[in-house]
Amino acid sequence: MPDSGLVYACVTHVPLWLEPPSWVTPIYLGEAQAAGLWNLRDLAPDWEAHHPVLGGTAGSFAIKNYLLRHRPDATRIGICQYRKFVSPRRIVRAPAPNYRVMDLVPLDALRGGALGDFLDPGDRSFLLCAPLHFTRLFWHRRGYLRDYVGAHHVEDLLRFCAEAVEQGVIASREVEPFLKEDVFIPGGVELGVYPVDFWLASIGAVEQVVRACVQRYTRLRSGYQTRAWAFCAERLGSWLLLKRLRIDSSTNVLYRHTPGWTERIWTRNCVGQLNLITREESRYIVGT
Repeated sequence: MPDSGLVYACVTHVPLWLEPPSWVTPIYLGEAQAAGLWNLRDLAPDWEAHHPVLGGTAGSFAIKNYLLRHRPDATRIGICQYRKFVSPRRIVRAPAPNYRVMDLVPLDALRGGALGDFLDPGDRSFLLCAPLHFTRLFWHRRGYLRDYVGAHHVEDLLRFCAEAVEQGVIASREVEPFLKEDVFIPGGVELGVYPVDFWLASIGAVEQVVRACVQRYTRLRSGYQTRAWAFCAERLGSWLLLKRLRIDSSTNVLYRHTPGWTERIWTRNCVGQLNLITREESRYIVGT
């Protein structure tokens, strides 16, 4: 069992597929909310109406309030979802077909207390998904903006970025580096383990920008694109996380800058394995 300074929360909008370890606190959203549980409607009632357009990001705002109200003694925060979690080591070698940093883990492999063993981060201050590097060819740099264009509506990210500047979360001089950032940590600051002080400041900044967006832009998209602000929040969280890692030598983040080539990043002791729990051997495609 981890030390008492670690608070680990599991965000879910459905009944949990597995009984969580005793040291994991479920945070319930949507129709999964019920009396006697830690619910979004109780922890962050102002975000409940926005759950359909934010998904698990609304749960992250609820976790923030849970920490501030009930666990001021926490030193680390861990976050997983009912299907996704970060483990310190690889469980199976079964990469998702179009998301190379995520493994598909059969539900049966996590029964009998195994889930708790794979969630335990040990003494790590950070435990993160392996970073993606968007650029494959040095003459075709992609970055957050170009990558977002390929899967979403570009105007949403631009509006989100503008709001981040208005809110003082991104400085004007940082807009271009943010949009051109080529290293992406899946989940941003909403999946994995983080020091509490860093996480509270980061998720507070994300919440500030998301709140401005949902208030200004009320038109909703449909289908997969409904959660546009959550996709943008993931990128802002990733960028805030990278800023922290690049000044924190304890994470052993290394860099190599070569004229004409893109940056490469390796993190030695804070990178774990992103996993998606599956009930069957069906193919999982990101974005469906």
